[in-house]
Amino acid sequence: MTMQAKEPSASRADPGKAGDAAKAVFAAGGLLAAFGVASCCALPVALSLLGVSAASLVAIGYLAAQYQQELFYVATACLGVAAFLIFRQRRSRTCTVGAARYGSALDWGSGLAVLLAFGLLVLTFWIAGPP
Repeated sequence: MTMQAKEPSASRADPGKAGDAAKAVFAAGGLLAAFGVASCCALPVALSLLGVSAASLVAIGYLAAQYQQELFYVATACLGVAAFLIFRQRRSRTCTVGAARYGSALDWGSGLAVLLAFGLLVLTFWIAGPP
């Protein structure tokens, strides 16, 4: 009779949680970079259309204007990776039997951050043109 040591399930790393964290980091990075790209021209215009004062964005826009092209590349890369991770995770979730139909709040938040950042980039190109 052989005895096998059972590994506790809590010590195994959950790959879904690591994917959630990576997705959230890339989505937040893309959102921050897109905010930097849009802060010099598109964001003040959009906020003034909503009736919000954009005077607080002057300093951020002044600093970010020097690095607008680099911030655009970072935003594009982060949003591309985040969108790929979201697509891959949703696709793998739909293929597994007994998987939850709806995602967690982190899934919804990451998706919302990607959409908001994409909207900021589109608004920037619409108002100011390519960097």
